[in-house]
Amino acid sequence: MSYQIYSHVLPSATPGTQRVLKAHHFGEAGARPKVYFQAGLHADEWPGFLVLNTLLRKLKKADEEGLIQGEIVIVPVANPIGLAQNFHGYIPGRFAFSDGGGNFNRNWPQLGAKVEKRIKGDVTGDIQSNIELVRQAIHDELVLLPETTELQGMKKTLLALSMDADEVLDLHCSGEASMHAYVAQEFESHFTPLLALLGAKVGLSELETGAASFDETNVSVWRDLKAHYAHLIPWGSRSLTVELRGENDISNEFAQQDAQALFDYLVLREVIAGKPPVIDDSQVEYYPLDAMDLVKAPCAGIVCYHKAIGDAVEEGEVIGEVVNLMDDDVETSSYPLISRTNGVFFARVQRRLVVCGESIAKIAGREHLAFREIGHLFED
Repeated sequence: MSYQIYSHVLPSATPGTQRVLKAHHFGEAGARPKVYFQAGLHADEWPGFLVLNTLLRKLKKADEEGLIQGEIVIVPVANPIGLAQNFHGYIPGRFAFSDGGGNFNRNWPQLGAKVEKRIKGDVTGDIQSNIELVRQAIHDELVLLPETTELQGMKKTLLALSMDADEVLDLHCSGEASMHAYVAQEFESHFTPLLALLGAKVGLSELETGAASFDETNVSVWRDLKAHYAHLIPWGSRSLTVELRGENDISNEFAQQDAQALFDYLVLREVIAGKPPVIDDSQVEYYPLDAMDLVKAPCAGIVCYHKAIGDAVEEGEVIGEVVNLMDDDVETSSYPLISRTNGVFFARVQRRLVVCGESIAKIAGREHLAFREIGHLFED
């Protein structure tokens, strides 16, 4: 048996408080492939907690049977700081209250330039040696990251656990949504089997969002280096963000289904010994992230949707309405929500009281939208 649990204590934010990250390790350290999972970086997104808890049970059994060939690291609760934001039973969990605030999944440390400086002159024609060279340089740079604050300590710990992994899976969810994922353009074909196993029909394909999110940070070093060294440095890490449907799509049935999909994927990648699953990826389709329409509320009020999650929509079609409760004339107080693309209505906010100008629905389209700016494709 190789199963071990390590507790990583974060810097104390205030006297008498202390938060801990627990990392579950399977397989021999350094074995390949290495796959890293985490859930709850946005601490208000909870389906991944139960999914990874269920996956841990399956992995413990596989470990007892001696089936684990690679290395697996799981952090089932990745953001104890956000989970502590409990206000009378409501946990916002998306934005930090300290260290300048900001979205927990934005502006992670970017190490590409520093790593390139470290390895310059040492790259050879031996590709495997180059991968090891880069991973050592990443490790050396991670050691130098500050950890004075609680948030710095959390980011540093999560990166140290994940940045040498061959694959990184960051589990999130939306307000109300179908299963979908954000995938770098370079990894579309690689992750198609995973999306198929999860039953995701929508993949949002991105090149550079400008968000410096967790999953992008794990591959950004390799992307930067490939611009300098091309084939001499292959992809040493591939990552994606999986959106596990909506906030309230939490059940033992969903958890069993999704955990089994992740387990089967580990078998497919030969991290776990077993018969590879049969993959039917005919339903998976990628849509450019810059073609995704963010439908905004034209006024404050109550939103009513005319379309269901997963429905096909056409440009100019009304997908819902917002009722302005402050209009004098109730006969004309409903304002339409109009799609600006042809595609699939795949996500919306869970709240029905909306704020004027906020993005409340997402439609995956196929053609670039002029108002979607490359490098600024995520809103907080």
